[in-house]
Amino acid sequence: MSVTDGSLLPKPGRGLVVAGGLVAAAAILLGVASALGWLDNDHQPPPGTTGPTASTSPAALMWRLLIAVAVVCALATVFGRLAKLLGQPAVVGEIIAGLVLGPSLLATLAPRLFDAIIPTEVLPNLNLLAQAGLAIFMFTVGAEFGRGKLGRDRGAIAGASLAIMAVPFALGVLAALPLYSTLAGPAAGRLPFVIFVGTALAITAFPVLARIVQDFDLVGTRLGSLAMLCAAVADVLAWCALAIVLAMIKSPDITTSLVALTLTVLVGALAVFVLKPAARLLADRYAGHLPSAILVLAVLALIFGLAAATDAIGVHAIFGGFLAGLVLPKDNPAVARVAGQLSGLNQAILVPVFFASIGLKTDVNAAGSHPEVFAAGALLLVVAVAGKFLGATPVALTGGLPIRSAIGLGVLMNARGITEIVVLSAGLGAGLINAGAFTVLVMMALVTTMMTLPLLRLLGPSVREPSATAQLPTGDEYASGDARTRLP
Repeated sequence: MSVTDGSLLPKPGRGLVVAGGLVAAAAILLGVASALGWLDNDHQPPPGTTGPTASTSPAALMWRLLIAVAVVCALATVFGRLAKLLGQPAVVGEIIAGLVLGPSLLATLAPRLFDAIIPTEVLPNLNLLAQAGLAIFMFTVGAEFGRGKLGRDRGAIAGASLAIMAVPFALGVLAALPLYSTLAGPAAGRLPFVIFVGTALAITAFPVLARIVQDFDLVGTRLGSLAMLCAAVADVLAWCALAIVLAMIKSPDITTSLVALTLTVLVGALAVFVLKPAARLLADRYAGHLPSAILVLAVLALIFGLAAATDAIGVHAIFGGFLAGLVLPKDNPAVARVAGQLSGLNQAILVPVFFASIGLKTDVNAAGSHPEVFAAGALLLVVAVAGKFLGATPVALTGGLPIRSAIGLGVLMNARGITEIVVLSAGLGAGLINAGAFTVLVMMALVTTMMTLPLLRLLGPSVREPSATAQLPTGDEYASGDARTRLP
């Protein structure tokens, strides 16, 4: 084949998989050698001499951190590609890669190898990178939010979204009541705990859903458009519920909680009505004349500044990242280009690090060894699936959709993916749930996401009925959003 066709690798996707596998294999080989002691320094200092201090030098720490990030990214790439080959979203493979690294597999079966890949002194820095990746991810979600229009059916779509949120939320709250002693975290009262579980079961992963809609050729169809709009509205309701429960857990006193929620609303209003027009004005005047490095620093300052603000008032940094996405002047070419570059870098490096940090907190073996935790997780899985179908399918049927499309809406709303992982991570960090609850709920997110495409295939091509409403989101909006932010 001639190189004049512009392609040095005729099959770059397969080449990337093999390259990632080779990098991972090389790192594992070195890790095995270290775990077996083959790379140990046999030299012993003479008696009476002082050896080196226990602290790791900055250069060595950076090197160990780089190795850890490289292994994490390689595994995430390989498992993500494998997931896509199996007909699953890449995020499924990336979550599994994080589980493989953690106590569910590698840290239990080969602890010395795990320590060689992710040593203890690297963990704080790895967690810091994970939190940065989480804030930037929420920024991309906020940047993509609101691109579609509700159109003339805004009332019906808002009502459907509320039902899709309310039914699994209510069932989750009821199911969580007897599970308080089993799954609640050390800082959680009964009310915040059950509200959090209800919220977790009501989540739909908007970014993952966008990718599923594209992969299953539902872009521009009635079902795909309706699912995207309902997921967007339902997720806003879920974020509001999460903000309330986080304020409750950080401020048990009702007055203090109300103050925190009021401050949250004020910060949101300030961001939307003051920062957003100010950012647009500054971007229109100066963005085209500033170096890219300055624009990158400005966008990062917006993300982390709002993240720090929402964290300081008693909710969570993820809301600040989301607000930064809403504030961003997306129609400015220079700013949009910088935001896209940040999102691409985040998806390639920091999001896999976030999944690795989730894997380090997830111990499937420990949850499986406690029958009460395993049974609680099974119950919540059933309730989560049933709640989405009971909320979505009746509304779609009575709204005039055919039976297969109505069931398809329930299938799509059941995908939870990375959004669920973000919510669970916030809940674990706030002490709302314990490690066992975190593990079974992460598995619930994984299972419900993996169910989506196989169930859609069972429903057949009849669910691809074209949309007759011109005001609903278009395929170009979905495709451009996916290409720009590289959401999983």
